[in-house]
Amino acid sequence: MLFVEVDNHTEPAAVVAAKIDRYQRFFGRQVKSDHGRDVPLWSTLWDDSGRGGFPPVALVFTKDVGAQARMNRIKAVRDLSRACWQPRWENPRGWSPKDTEDDGWWDFAGTVPVIATHLDQLRTHGPHGPVWWRFGHSDWQPITEALTNTGTEDEYRAREEQRSVERDAQEERRRQEREEELSRREADKWPCPSCGGPVYPGDASGAPVATGSPCTACRTLTDSQQPATTERAVTAAEAAETNGILARLRRG
Repeated sequence: MLFVEVDNHTEPAAVVAAKIDRYQRFFGRQVKSDHGRDVPLWSTLWDDSGRGGFPPVALVFTKDVGAQARMNRIKAVRDLSRACWQPRWENPRGWSPKDTEDDGWWDFAGTVPVIATHLDQLRTHGPHGPVWWRFGHSDWQPITEALTNTGTEDEYRAREEQRSVERDAQEERRRQEREEELSRREADKWPCPSCGGPVYPGDASGAPVATGSPCTACRTLTDSQQPATTERAVTAAEAAETNGILARLRRG
């Protein structure tokens, strides 16, 4: 179901835009259903397309004013009626202006899809040719494509699901890499020659350890004892110098 407005270029662009506003207000009218619920009046008269939003409106321009002048008029009506057809940008945390979030979707609820064409294009290509310019799109399209909402919440959910699958796959790869690294470390370990405990190729700080070396604890113990041995050696030398034969001769 498609509402059609034929424009002979006899009215200002603002008047044509005001017609779209009246369509929006008409589509917003509510009536009581058989069950006592409020429903849109238009939905009791015509079938819902299932695309979301209100029924579409087609603007057919008939006056031969040249391609550029025709496009300028279409853009003028588009800009003046933006509040009627512009969808609302949403994201998981609520509404925000476009491009302020990494991702989101367009909410078409309450909007009027508007498509525009010229009578000459319809004569040349027919209504199913690429002759429709939907307000908010950037190119001429066949009518089915022009009326299809893009950037919807369903598309966002599909992208989010794909990102979730990719995150899970990445985490699984990391888990496998960790397990493979642990397996390599277990295969490369050797017993400590001092205490018999397991020694791995890399210590806790990540520094390499030579194959066959003692474990970290044993190396630390050996290093802590080294200064005491040196001190005992110096003390013995001093005692020998004090009590030895040479010391007695010097005192004599």
